[in-house]
Amino acid sequence: MKTTLLPFAVSLLLASCAAPTVNLSTPEPVKVDIEMRLDVYQHSAAENRKPDNAKASIDPGAARRNRMAEVQTLKNSRVIGEGRDGLLALRLEPTGDYGDWARATVRAENADRIVLMKTEAAQLRLPLPKIQKKQATIAQKMAFKGEWIEVEKSEDVWEWVQKDE
Repeated sequence: MKTTLLPFAVSLLLASCAAPTVNLSTPEPVKVDIEMRLDVYQHSAAENRKPDNAKASIDPGAARRNRMAEVQTLKNSRVIGEGRDGLLALRLEPTGDYGDWARATVRAENADRIVLMKTEAAQLRLPLPKIQKKQATIAQKMAFKGEWIEVEKSEDVWEWVQKDE
């Protein structure tokens, strides 16, 4: 009989105890002092152009990241493709300002890619063409469906195709 009374007594004791009241409200609203600055810049295609004799960017990796959207826009437009040498190639020759911008973008991207590939070749003590082939393979694997890539059709015969996967 004791065993049946014990759970009943414990439940009666717990039910009769009121939980303490915890006040979660504040007498005044919480104030947060935030200072923020937002700078918005718009660059024209002419500002992005580098002269033909300009050297590659100081930090080619950062320059490539900053240029990534422009390169992808050109790929999506099917204007450029990934070549067998790890460099971009113009597939179409657009005219006017758009064509100038496309050529300047490809020229700047390729200059930065060459700098990075030469650095990698020196670090790994491999010939540059071997690094270029490796980078071309990576770029072609990362290409989206429909983008132009240059593939080997047969020994030393290359062909431009649109990626189908």
